[in-house]
Amino acid sequence: MRVVVIIPSFYPAIVYGGSTFASYHLTKAAAESGVDLWVSTTNANGDERLDKEVNIFQSLDQFKIKYYHEEIVNYFSSSYIFGIFKDIKKADVVHIQSIFSYPTPLALFFSMLFRKKILLSPRGSLAQWSFQIKGWYKKQWIKWLISPFIKKVKWHATSEKEKNDILKIFPKAHVKIISDGIFLDQSKTTLTRIEMFNSLSMKESRYIAAMGRIHPVKGYDILIKSFQIIKKSHPDLKLLIAGSDEGDLKYLTELVSSFKLDNQVVFVGPVSGAIKESFLQNAEILVLPSHTENFGIVVVEALAQGTPVIASNKTPWRVLEKFNAGYWVENTTNEIAHSIINLLSNTTTNWEMNAKLLSKEFDWYKIAKRYKQVLEEIHNG
Repeated sequence: MRVVVIIPSFYPAIVYGGSTFASYHLTKAAAESGVDLWVSTTNANGDERLDKEVNIFQSLDQFKIKYYHEEIVNYFSSSYIFGIFKDIKKADVVHIQSIFSYPTPLALFFSMLFRKKILLSPRGSLAQWSFQIKGWYKKQWIKWLISPFIKKVKWHATSEKEKNDILKIFPKAHVKIISDGIFLDQSKTTLTRIEMFNSLSMKESRYIAAMGRIHPVKGYDILIKSFQIIKKSHPDLKLLIAGSDEGDLKYLTELVSSFKLDNQVVFVGPVSGAIKESFLQNAEILVLPSHTENFGIVVVEALAQGTPVIASNKTPWRVLEKFNAGYWVENTTNEIAHSIINLLSNTTTNWEMNAKLLSKEFDWYKIAKRYKQVLEEIHNG
């Protein structure tokens, strides 16, 4: 069974955030589990291009990948358009990842033309909140470029929440849930707490962590406002927000100053590797106050380090409360603040043990078995 993955960008194009790692790690784990995977992508990497050989299949972690050259980065690749025609023709199953990118309608059309089995992954793009931005354009895109091809498509959701997002738009959709995850055997940091703070050019302190791109969808303004309440009982506690700016940093920095929280709230920039693992491990709590998430890989990364998590109920992390590994709350200033204060004061719960126990549910090799099973079910009709 030959599976061709059609995706507009791929590792190491990490500028696109968590979805890049999720797609790469799922492909890597599935290939190691015996799935014959061929990735067709582009060399797009934000405003730049990856330094990769283009237009030829090459090996990467037991699967094959071809980076097609984009003449206009993020907008057009003539070689990709003609290349995926040939790649899809050779496939048994076509796994298309993305909705609002130019290769997707073409891949759907070619797959239907050659009567290929299709698995389609929205990767969070059908969340209701996302339609607040270019909503009319997205609805027209779905109506004219996606809907005509979905009659025999199987859908991939990373959570029950994303499944519901899909069903709101396509009520008859056949949705398979395959979560994201992490490689648990690779999640042990070798960086000490002092070394981590030195790498961030900061003095050691107790802190709450938040991590992800600096974008309005992440709800960091709510978390910042909550620190007006938190500082009354925890004046020594800091909020460290890690991530690259995607247009919201100026507003958030001004917000911090307006609340006189400059000594408590620090934007540390993007972190990765051992620094990221240590950053999550040494935090008192990770907070995810997002307005929407189809998954939220940073939650699993924090849990694997033994750090409890407080997540917005607009994310799919209700399971935190089932495992007693954190709280799932309204993403409002008061709810976030009080949940942080309550968790810090709860010294009877073994947060570290519970967090690590929950993280074991999201090992990539376990998830890869589910992915392989779904692909085989689709292939066998």
